[in-house]
Amino acid sequence: MLVKLAKQVVDWQIRKEYLPKEERALYEYAYEALLNQVLNISIAILIALWMHAALPVFVFLVSYIPLRSYCGGYHARTHGGCTILSTLLILGVCMLEKAITEGSFIGLHYTTRDIFDMIVMMAIVFGISGSIIFRFAPVADSNKPLDEEETVHYRRQGKVLWLIETCVGLLLCIWFRRAALIVGISHLVLSIILCLGIIKQRIEK
Repeated sequence: MLVKLAKQVVDWQIRKEYLPKEERALYEYAYEALLNQVLNISIAILIALWMHAALPVFVFLVSYIPLRSYCGGYHARTHGGCTILSTLLILGVCMLEKAITEGSFIGLHYTTRDIFDMIVMMAIVFGISGSIIFRFAPVADSNKPLDEEETVHYRRQGKVLWLIETCVGLLLCIWFRRAALIVGISHLVLSIILCLGIIKQRIEK
């Protein structure tokens, strides 16, 4: 469906002489990717409204998407598969965050002991994600190959982003524990995606 819509948009623009005919394939791919992103964001908004989880969805997307862009990892073979995977991830994050905050594992109180425990837990989570990112990222995929220059650039940016998000996440443990928890979950999700990408690489080889 998205492929057909992208082709129709490009056909119209070529007929109007807004785009050169020779670059049809490039623009069809670009529009398909853009439409897929719009679809994914729309689904995320619907999930946030349906589950009353605007904060978890927003914080997850803000912390996950930049790191994902630079660190790579597993990619579905089709845009439809990507949409399904993204939807499942967001649903999983919302359910996990709700289970943790409403359960006995972690409360939203701000006693000194609670804050200390939260910082220790998040430090472990960020340590796990950091060790994977520093060791393996960026993890290229057959659907998202990287050349040598891109690999060097993405590796550097991924490390910088991880450091920034880790510092923000630890600070949020003091002032906004729920947001800190979601940032930690996003890092764990990214670590799993990177590991799946590594496994996919080895299977394909």
